[in-house]
Amino acid sequence: MLVNNGSLPWPEKHRPRSLDQIVGNIDTISMMKAWILSWKTHIPDKRAILLIGPPGTGKTATIGALSNDLDMELVEFNSSDKRNKDSIETLVWRAASQQTLDGRARIILLDEVDGLSGTSDRGGVGAIIKVIKDSVHPILMTANDPNSPRLKDLNKICHVYNFEPIDSEGMIRILTRIAKMNKAEVSQDVVDQIIENSAGDLRAAISDLETYVKRGTTSQSVDSIFRDVRRGTEETLRRFFMTTDSKLARRILSESELDHGSLILWLEENLHLHFLSPEELDSGLNGLSLADLSLGRIMKNQNWKLLAYMYDFLAVGVAGSRTDTPYRKVSYSKPTWPLLVWQGNKSRDKRSDILTTLSRQAGVSKRRATRTHLDTITEIIGITPSRINDYANWLGVDKASLKKRGKR
Repeated sequence: MLVNNGSLPWPEKHRPRSLDQIVGNIDTISMMKAWILSWKTHIPDKRAILLIGPPGTGKTATIGALSNDLDMELVEFNSSDKRNKDSIETLVWRAASQQTLDGRARIILLDEVDGLSGTSDRGGVGAIIKVIKDSVHPILMTANDPNSPRLKDLNKICHVYNFEPIDSEGMIRILTRIAKMNKAEVSQDVVDQIIENSAGDLRAAISDLETYVKRGTTSQSVDSIFRDVRRGTEETLRRFFMTTDSKLARRILSESELDHGSLILWLEENLHLHFLSPEELDSGLNGLSLADLSLGRIMKNQNWKLLAYMYDFLAVGVAGSRTDTPYRKVSYSKPTWPLLVWQGNKSRDKRSDILTTLSRQAGVSKRRATRTHLDTITEIIGITPSRINDYANWLGVDKASLKKRGKR
């Protein structure tokens, strides 16, 4: 049975109360449950589990559902609580090391332990390790960032399980059920669009569904309620590498603010961060090279019908190549010399376009147009910037190319 409080946001209102309401990560959840049940007969060697995965994949919800199904008391310390060395050594240690008054089994939840930071949380990880060693109850922790230095010591004394983003089928079941419970009519197209925007984040998908229903938005204008449609570089890469679903990957690429050339360069620079096995890297780079080849043919012949093939090579050949390495949050690097070379080539191409037009208009060679016309135009624009519109219209070029020329 789901909590049904109309004043709560839908992600909380429809938080699963039992494991049969959880979707995704079935094998991991089974291992968690078996480990918790093992405490009935003995205290295991490792007294804590660390769950790592992106937001909205069900880490905290699963722990809550487990505690309900097993009739265990859940004592939660989340990121809003004071979690410095002193509070952990007193409050958390007391909850973990002492038996309950009624004899019920207890689960200790430490949420977002990778969020320990700054002066207020100083010494927190060391205190958590001490609590784990002294605990007489199972301790479950969650984290979003697998590369957080705060997890290094915790990894050594915990079972570490990765939570993957929720797949489309699982999200469809949940969103459809929630829509029916709220007596809302939502088309399959809208549900599919919400799922594509969510990138496996079920909590975000439920929140988008709530916004859609409460605003009474029509399916034709559904885009207006969702997150920024043009996504920045960081978000594009994060969402693209998070999914292995080709349909979702195509959608993510189409929403990016990056142009096609920059997109390929950014992917090339950061591919190795998510594809750790030789097989994944080989397959991913092969897909990327085919996409780059398609883009080259598009630019050479202006045959934009090939753009669909470029997206396919990236969505299927690259995103679909991550078969072994779990998604992890990383810091992305900006492309170095390839981007500079490509931008330099673009700049030279624009200059060549200007010279071609000047040569044709004046009836002189490009070499002479450079010396006698372009330099003169540059000087005039430098003295009278308002004339740039006249020259841009006359030459049929954008003002930006003349501005750059004028600054030299």
